[in-house]
Amino acid sequence: MTSRWRLGVAGCIALALLASACSTKAKKSGTDTGGGGGSVKTGPGVTASTINLGVLTDLSGVFAVLGKSITQGAQIYFDDLNKSGGICGRSVKLNIKDDGYDVQKAVGLYADMSSSVLGMEQLLGSPINAALKQNVESDKMFTIPVSWASTILDNPNNMIVGATYDLETINGISWLMKNKGLKSGDTIGHIYIQGEYGENGYLGSQYAAKQAGLKLVGSQITATATDLSSQVASLKSKGVKAIVLTTTPTQTASVAAVDAASGLNVPLLGNSPVFVPQLLKTAAGPALEKFLYVTASWQPYSGDSAAATKVRDAYKARYPKEVPNGGVDWGYGGALAYATVLKKACDNKDLTRDGVQAAFRQTTSVDTDGMLPALDYSHPGDPATREVNIAQADAATEGGLKVVAPFSASDLATSYVAPMHGKG
Repeated sequence: MTSRWRLGVAGCIALALLASACSTKAKKSGTDTGGGGGSVKTGPGVTASTINLGVLTDLSGVFAVLGKSITQGAQIYFDDLNKSGGICGRSVKLNIKDDGYDVQKAVGLYADMSSSVLGMEQLLGSPINAALKQNVESDKMFTIPVSWASTILDNPNNMIVGATYDLETINGISWLMKNKGLKSGDTIGHIYIQGEYGENGYLGSQYAAKQAGLKLVGSQITATATDLSSQVASLKSKGVKAIVLTTTPTQTASVAAVDAASGLNVPLLGNSPVFVPQLLKTAAGPALEKFLYVTASWQPYSGDSAAATKVRDAYKARYPKEVPNGGVDWGYGGALAYATVLKKACDNKDLTRDGVQAAFRQTTSVDTDGMLPALDYSHPGDPATREVNIAQADAATEGGLKVVAPFSASDLATSYVAPMHGKG
């Protein structure tokens, strides 16, 4: 979703896992002349011709399909950008490493690359982001976490592209109440993975349930659990009218299959990472199409915005044999947002880590040409947007999701106070 240091690395990794404090010293800043006009101050990862960015993703673990498509979307954006001159007269190069959604492996890979990149264009996974939090802060490593947990917005280096898991859930529950018969007094279930991802999604359910007068039954699981029949059976015995999922795609398929086979037949509401279109070709496919709704703050692969159309055409041309999903679109939008900050740093003639962080704080708005809602980074600790769309699993639609409700923010989402409000 490897090379290793030979001397001292074991102790460094162990320390990072325990205290997230192990860090590589960056090379000293210098001054270079680039295409931005005049001299540009440079730091780690920046040469006269190249801006090197790190990508720690999952290409072999539980979120491998999502990690691959996100990386492909980012590569499409940066390849186009480089063809048009890059940033500050420099090409942007992605140093892509697969950590397999393994924390220890991710910590070692980060240590290997941290002195040779300007920032992290992708850092996939809530547990990986948690383990590297102190490293990212001490290294001043401007990062897009592929984790939409609002609880990590206290890190001033994190640029979350889109709405957070709690807001996805709040908006989704509000939509179920308006469109699927869910009402005050009903009971809902929420199956969620241990860690930031699941717990932040569950935080949204707790808020929405309290505000809307719903009864909430939570069920926490591990990321490696595969058969969720007992969890669904338990929720059925409690009379749930809907089930919220903050799970892996494989777990989503398990829940949908049991939802149908047991006769429970309630709507399933999933956070953005719960679905990949490959699931529709499994035995759970019909149940997913009937019951699953996914909430996300970017258009799915089938989106009709100018950016989504451009990405879809480019993806088909470049990866004709791949099965596309919405991760491609978010990967492109995330790369565009990251590049927006780098361009501001170039305008400021400062491509150091301090310079990029200053540019981020000056970037109050990012326009992704309709791929995502407008992103506002002017409020530290707050999500950049509260809007999401709702999509339904659909095998006849490219990418497997069709939009049933466009970008909007519910009243509950608008009134929600994010846990890191004012702390970023």
